[in-house]
Amino acid sequence: MTIKTSAQHGWRTKGMTCIAAGILLGAAALLLRAEPAWAQKMAQPSVRNLSGTITDTGREPIRNAVVELRNTASGEVVTYLTDASGHYNFKRLNGNVDYEVWVQFRGIRSPTRSISKFDSHMAKVIDFTVRTY
Repeated sequence: MTIKTSAQHGWRTKGMTCIAAGILLGAAALLLRAEPAWAQKMAQPSVRNLSGTITDTGREPIRNAVVELRNTASGEVVTYLTDASGHYNFKRLNGNVDYEVWVQFRGIRSPTRSISKFDSHMAKVIDFTVRTY
């Protein structure tokens, strides 16, 4: 039979306390690093599409109108020429960025429309009516 002295017993208790504290600190660090579900959702890249139709004041589609889309964060502008039905389509836009869109046809520019990164529509439709005279 072994008799433990109080010094041996105290050392073992302190050692177990340190191990337990280390495990708790590690678990706390993992919990602090984990983001809430809403933060993870916001951090994930989202993709949206923008489409629409360009018509004149008589509701006739306008072919070859220039639709311009500006990324407000980078300033980059991309363009799209409407098809025979007056349709345009921008695909795979960054959903975490604000955009501005407008139409140019025969030297006439439409008012600018905005698309907010807070808009939850992943398939945004913006139609324009342009005066052709």
